[in-house]
Amino acid sequence: LRAKINAIESSLYHSLHPSGTPPFLPIPLSTPSSSRRARIPEADTPPQNRPLLATPRPGCEVEESSAAAARRPGPTMAHGVNCSYVETRLRDTERRMMAALKLVNLRVSYQVDVCTRESSEFCTRHHDAQKDRAAVRAEIEVLRSERLAYEQEGIQTREALARFEAYCRALEALEARARDDTLEDTGSSS
Repeated sequence: LRAKINAIESSLYHSLHPSGTPPFLPIPLSTPSSSRRARIPEADTPPQNRPLLATPRPGCEVEESSAAAARRPGPTMAHGVNCSYVETRLRDTERRMMAALKLVNLRVSYQVDVCTRESSEFCTRHHDAQKDRAAVRAEIEVLRSERLAYEQEGIQTREALARFEAYCRALEALEARARDDTLEDTGSSS
């Protein structure tokens, strides 16, 4: 997908800067008409200077104004104009726009794929982390219950040991008393 994007970018760059076509013509900006000498707008020009502004200079061709052409009925001047250059430029511009749009769509779909993949990976990691967390909690609960069982077993063992020690002391006391009784009986019989 990345290779496609690079190829389209390259062709788009070359189509935006064709080598055999003339440069774009500048867009003429409308400027207020004014007197050349004093730079005074025509509305403020004195009546004696107005013929200078209205008469054409030598070498200039005067044609019918667009307002007069619009008033005249019949076919317009566009019928005789060759617009193939403009149409070619228009088609080239449209082709470049479509290539740019295709490139943008490719980039968007690439970003969607990346975001979808990253989102899926994140969800998988999150789910795994939740499973791990549940397993750790279960293990902690097992360890707690084992600890309680060991504590109870320890208490029972200490109690049993204390009882056994008490029994041993009582037994020793009985044996000592029995020995003493036996010694007394043996001593009185002699």
